[in-house]
Amino acid sequence: MVQTPIRFKKGIAIELRKKGLSYSEIKNSINIPKSTIAYWLKNIKLSDLQIEKLKTRRSETAKLNSEKRISKILETIENIKKSSAKNIKKISKRELWLMGIVLYWREKNKNDFYKGVYFSSSNPALIKFFLKWLKEIGRIDNEEIAFDIFTGKSKKDAIAYWSEITGFPEKYFTRIYIQKGASKGFLRIRVRASSMLARQITGWIDGIYECL
Repeated sequence: MVQTPIRFKKGIAIELRKKGLSYSEIKNSINIPKSTIAYWLKNIKLSDLQIEKLKTRRSETAKLNSEKRISKILETIENIKKSSAKNIKKISKRELWLMGIVLYWREKNKNDFYKGVYFSSSNPALIKFFLKWLKEIGRIDNEEIAFDIFTGKSKKDAIAYWSEITGFPEKYFTRIYIQKGASKGFLRIRVRASSMLARQITGWIDGIYECL
């Protein structure tokens, strides 16, 4: 293979520099050490236009490299999430039972258990999970459930949204509380005449605590 003479490469380096290329870009183009390129070009004076062009190229390169790094990080995160999701197989009834108890545990200081079972969240997934728990673990029928909506949106939109999330007809959403200035509302699930279930949950929580 014919080798390009060093003096020619120096001339190429000078021309590339005048076109606004950085030392790194020139190094990649002519395969010469960056220190050598810096020595060759130390006396090369650039015009204001050339300097501005070089700054623009540096900025664009930095932005592109940043976008590539972010894309790579997001790809890695997504791969980890998919891999981790595969670790969860079928959830047994006992696992569902314990998961619901621990989820409800956070409500213990907020609610009077003797007045019944309440659960509040703005997270649709948690709402769906707790309804599933009430049905399969608590053996609660739909007729025993009521909902309270807290929202900063219109009543009609809020009812339609939570009706779709829960799968319950809109007639179940009879109590709507408007929170002025609230950008995000939440749903409270109430179980009617549920003092016995509430006491059961209290006992289950105590049992878990004793095992820790």
